[in-house]
Amino acid sequence: MLESSTMEMGKLYISLFIIFSMVSLALFFSEINHANDFKQYVNYQIERNGGLTGEAIEKVNNYNQEHFGGKFDIQSAQMNQKFSFGQEVDYTINTTHNFFFLPLLSRDISVKGSAISQIR
Repeated sequence: MLESSTMEMGKLYISLFIIFSMVSLALFFSEINHANDFKQYVNYQIERNGGLTGEAIEKVNNYNQEHFGGKFDIQSAQMNQKFSFGQEVDYTINTTHNFFFLPLLSRDISVKGSAISQIR
């Protein structure tokens, strides 16, 4: 009698762990999707402003705060420079994802991107 109730509790704990793991994994992939959405917006601003100019960085930071709560950070060696038509601007978007039921685990997400200046 005792074995069956112990076995049921074990199955319950294992099932909960698997469910939490799957939800956490889904949230991780959702975070990667958000990073790709943000990357698309950064590309658009680079194309429209001729690079990561001060105006483009301001628009990107405002968008980051409004839509993503400021969780993304852009790094580039080509910040605050204006480029002519056809020049490529490289950058990296960084964020950290914390798994909700295992706070010790965290993954750094880096998405590399590049866009071509469309300003003549």
